[in-house]
Amino acid sequence: MVQVGSAARDTEKGTYGVLERLRALILTGAYGPEERLVEEQLAERLGVSRTPVRQALTMLEAEGLVELAPNRGATVRSFTVADVWDIYDLRAVLEGHAARRAAGRIRSDELARLRELAAEMEGLAGRYEDHEEEIRALVALNQRFHGTIVEASRNKRLQRLINRTVEVPLMFKAFFFYTPHERVISNHYHRQILRALEEGDADRAEIVMREHVYEGRDFVIAALKEDING
Repeated sequence: MVQVGSAARDTEKGTYGVLERLRALILTGAYGPEERLVEEQLAERLGVSRTPVRQALTMLEAEGLVELAPNRGATVRSFTVADVWDIYDLRAVLEGHAARRAAGRIRSDELARLRELAAEMEGLAGRYEDHEEEIRALVALNQRFHGTIVEASRNKRLQRLINRTVEVPLMFKAFFFYTPHERVISNHYHRQILRALEEGDADRAEIVMREHVYEGRDFVIAALKEDING
């Protein structure tokens, strides 16, 4: 009877539900680079059996977030400086194009959402006693901000490409590297992108979005090199 109940719950939640939750845990830094992902522990944490966890890990391997190795199991993938450079380069092109398209297609409710998200990110400092909790909240808000722009591009294929490409840099806990000054710069870019979208300026929206991504890339790479060199 217990097994039947467990199977029913797994069916209800589905492998894709487990996949989304595991992906979020990795991308927000709950599991860091090269950290082992033990099926039994993950199943207990998510309240499911090991079967959907195993299937989700296989899917995450295909996405490049997880490595599966004999006798070692699953680990969160780590990335080189060259990997980060390539990922951000591609991100700048894709998100820049999304911002360009969004400038002529974004709805008023989406602009209102972007204003709210920008304000929340600006007012986040000091709201949490735990720094890691604050960064996770910031990452979530940042994802929603960028995700709203991508959604406003009205291109599902572009959206799927970006979802596969853009989330990976969060593995490096980019915002953990940010000083208050860098966060101010990031917030400034968000406001400039929002202004371009409000004005329907496609050229400006694309240019500022690319600059925003490249600024983040350069800072993350510098911080990553410093971390590698100890």
